[in-house]
Amino acid sequence: MIDISPIQVLIVLVIALLVFGPERLPEMARGLARGIQDFRRSLEDGGERDGRPSAPPGAAGSTRGEGEEPDDDLTGVIVPGSRRPDGAG
Repeated sequence: MIDISPIQVLIVLVIALLVFGPERLPEMARGLARGIQDFRRSLEDGGERDGRPSAPPGAAGSTRGEGEEPDDDLTGVIVPGSRRPDGAG
């Protein structure tokens, strides 16, 4: 496991203070803490939030309806060096 000494932590904190400034650093720490808490909660809940199961990976922005099969065609995908179906490019 990684062995981190208190001096190394102090050096990292001083560098962070110099880079981000004293106003921004507490805000960033709160955001990091919230992210860690949300991550732990999602692990404990088994991916459920508000009584609904979380969406499977890759489901964001899906336009399929409930029960529809995913279509495997690559309509609209442009491969470098290929021409458009309408011959315009």
